[in-house]
Amino acid sequence: MKSIKIKVWLTISCAIVVAESLIMLLFWLIPSIPPLIQTVIDVFLLTLVVVPLMYWLDSVQINKTAQALHASNQLLLGTQDQALSLLIALAAVRDDQTGQHLVRSRLFVRVLAERLKQMGHYLDELNDDFIKVLYKVAPLHDIGKVGVPDSILNKPARLEVDEWALMMTHAATGASILNAAKESFDADHGLIATAAKIAESHHEKWNGSGYPKGLKGLDIPLAARIMSLADMYDALTGERPYKAAWTHEQAIQEVIRMKGIAFDPIVVEAFLLEESNFKQISDDFRADS
Repeated sequence: MKSIKIKVWLTISCAIVVAESLIMLLFWLIPSIPPLIQTVIDVFLLTLVVVPLMYWLDSVQINKTAQALHASNQLLLGTQDQALSLLIALAAVRDDQTGQHLVRSRLFVRVLAERLKQMGHYLDELNDDFIKVLYKVAPLHDIGKVGVPDSILNKPARLEVDEWALMMTHAATGASILNAAKESFDADHGLIATAAKIAESHHEKWNGSGYPKGLKGLDIPLAARIMSLADMYDALTGERPYKAAWTHEQAIQEVIRMKGIAFDPIVVEAFLLEESNFKQISDDFRADS
């Protein structure tokens, strides 16, 4: 910083000396100019030289500062993306479909979010940056399953009541993991903060009967309301040891039945407009396809 100030001082000093020399040369060439007028001309011409020079030096310094901030921001974003990749890899370990569910889920939520934006709903949140964040973090919705025993996750039958109670803890566990990561990596960009909201609230229901907090209606974060429908559709159309895969048409009817019960009615409307894209994604990214 000191060296920069010295350079600025030298630059201004040299400019003043050169400008003053030219002014003195002008007065020597035209000696008839009265002293008072000489003073006015002197001040005016020096102002014309020094003021633009100061503005130029300020702009140079501002540009350097902006470049430094941009470089720092890019480094931070790179660190966040690396952290995000590690967390997604951790979530994929607990995915029973070799990661395909995670791929489908992020595509489903992007389709729903973009359709909601086109419909003109929730525009206070649904901008392009939000949709990009939603797409990035959607695979982390079930990261809390790292805390659920394999005997429950891989059980080839429906869960007992006590087993289901343990399974339901994955929502709060996921939020805890991501909130801890947020403190180190998230800064002000909202990536992991949004992921934490999804992980915690994607099993909440529109009528308040979901878990872990029993949130209702618009109290459920928008990202989680979108994820909830996408996750349910994928679960319905996927095969499990204890159930056959539902058809796309059966899944549509179930989503309609749960409109206003489990799902935000507006999100359901967006789904119905995009159901053909859901089917295409589901067909393209199945483990056995």
